[in-house]
Amino acid sequence: MFDMRLKMKPLPIFVAIFVTSSCSSTPDLRSPVALSDAILTLPSQAVSGMSDTGRRNYLEDKSGDYDANSRRLHLYGDDWKGRWFADAMLFLRLFEDGEGRTIAASHSARPHRLGQVPSASDTLVLRLERGRWVDITSSVLPEAVPRSWWFRFDGDGESIPCGPYIELPPTPGRDKPYYRHEEPAGELLWQGDRFHFKPKN
Repeated sequence: MFDMRLKMKPLPIFVAIFVTSSCSSTPDLRSPVALSDAILTLPSQAVSGMSDTGRRNYLEDKSGDYDANSRRLHLYGDDWKGRWFADAMLFLRLFEDGEGRTIAASHSARPHRLGQVPSASDTLVLRLERGRWVDITSSVLPEAVPRSWWFRFDGDGESIPCGPYIELPPTPGRDKPYYRHEEPAGELLWQGDRFHFKPKN
């Protein structure tokens, strides 16, 4: 009697390799990284908690101050369309170090937007190494500069204004303290392989 059952045969090696590689969703990042690629690939904490869907929606809208040429971004916290799913305002800039590797410097203004206590986790500096973003914050920010400060990474020029958040008391309709930016305490400048702090005169 003829056996109608199909017998499974192993896929040729080259076919298996093709299937595996074509299913990978991780882009092959190389320096210099475009602003749009950084938004899509940076860790969630570095883009104000945006989900993958939120990032794609944001790149469709490109609201706020989005400068693809200088690779700097100020994403406002008032997501009136409810499409980005960002926690707060985001200040982001990309640049290259002396070896040509892309640096991404990010600050999420959660104390200002959400009334959260300023936290070191709101500020991140990452470097692209072999196609992956690596956290180098602790090794490139000066010890004298708290990571819980605000950092205007989106600003013009090479210097980055920064300073402590100022806590304001609760107001009617707001049961949490309110934090805002005041005059900067100084500015950061990238020199060599790290940031250096220049106090305000």
